[in-house]
Amino acid sequence: MASIDSFRFLKESELNIIEKWFENENVRQRMDGMLPLHQWYARVINDENNAVMMAYDQQLPAGVVIIEFVEDKAYIGLIVNPQHHLQGYGKTILRKLIDDRNFARVSEWAACIEEDNQISISCFKAAGFTSVETEPDEDGFFTLTLRH
Repeated sequence: MASIDSFRFLKESELNIIEKWFENENVRQRMDGMLPLHQWYARVINDENNAVMMAYDQQLPAGVVIIEFVEDKAYIGLIVNPQHHLQGYGKTILRKLIDDRNFARVSEWAACIEEDNQISISCFKAAGFTSVETEPDEDGFFTLTLRH
């Protein structure tokens, strides 16, 4: 069963873990905007409006969340460790993160997901996110939100 014990801010030394996840074709296809990882990390880690956290199941990295804060709203991206795909980790990570008191100031969470990424759409919906859109935007994305 999927469980998340903790979140820790991503350290540069952990990029090698995520780099292995990009060997998975789906991860690489969906999150290629993060490549090359070291350049991406240098950009986001120095922006006070961003947080990048590794989610752990005991000592095992289960996923990474990328959060961009815009006032009281947070845009979230999620990568689940490919070894944990389709095991409920995505939903568990999202629920634990949203309920974390460190993010109490966030009144609305949002995720922009490609229309053909049904696994991610299902994951976010299982965590309580909804979409009022019946059609994707002009770039092919649905925006799913959760008011907290």
